[in-house]
Amino acid sequence: MSSRPRNRADYTLAAETPKRKQRRLLWAVLIVAVAVIVELLIVYPNKITKVEQQADFKSFVVSMRSDVLGCQVALQDGYHALARIHGGDTKQLSVANTILQQDEAYCTLAVNSDLYNLATLSPPNDLNQFNLTPVAHNLYAWAYPGAAGILADSETLLTQPDNQGAIQNLRTRVHNMDMLLKSVNSDLSKVSAQLHLTPQTVSLNPLTDMPSFVRAQL
Repeated sequence: MSSRPRNRADYTLAAETPKRKQRRLLWAVLIVAVAVIVELLIVYPNKITKVEQQADFKSFVVSMRSDVLGCQVALQDGYHALARIHGGDTKQLSVANTILQQDEAYCTLAVNSDLYNLATLSPPNDLNQFNLTPVAHNLYAWAYPGAAGILADSETLLTQPDNQGAIQNLRTRVHNMDMLLKSVNSDLSKVSAQLHLTPQTVSLNPLTDMPSFVRAQL
């Protein structure tokens, strides 16, 4: 009776297994090492200096100011159109109405790309600890629905200067916009103090250039 043939493949595999295990271990170590290095680069980036944080914070505030500026100008432009009509230039009523509609649209992100930038603005990573994203959102709310709403109510006041519904809306909007701006500047002032900077603030006023006949009813 012949002996059972040897399985040469089994001998080969048995001989190579330790080497393969060694290679697998080496690859595993390399993969883990790379993962650790990447994690360190993401979680522990090069130390940011206070000067760099100060510069980034100033740039962030400048961006917010720039983004909201166009809507502020549109609000004042709408006020001027309203004032002209109630100053006696009634022949330009349709023109004034068009101006107010265009100014209202300019205080929305659908038309004004700067407001889109403001609504989606995020601070640099080195400022994450200060939670500045809600500050940008509050400033955006100053523009929309704040300023946009005032311009919409101003369209009503073109032909109905004593409309109490519109006046009450304006009163509420002005109050809310003031509160939003106070919150924005309070937060910015706190961060400024932490970074040892003079207060970095945003100057806006929903009453600037508002026609006197409207302001008198608020």
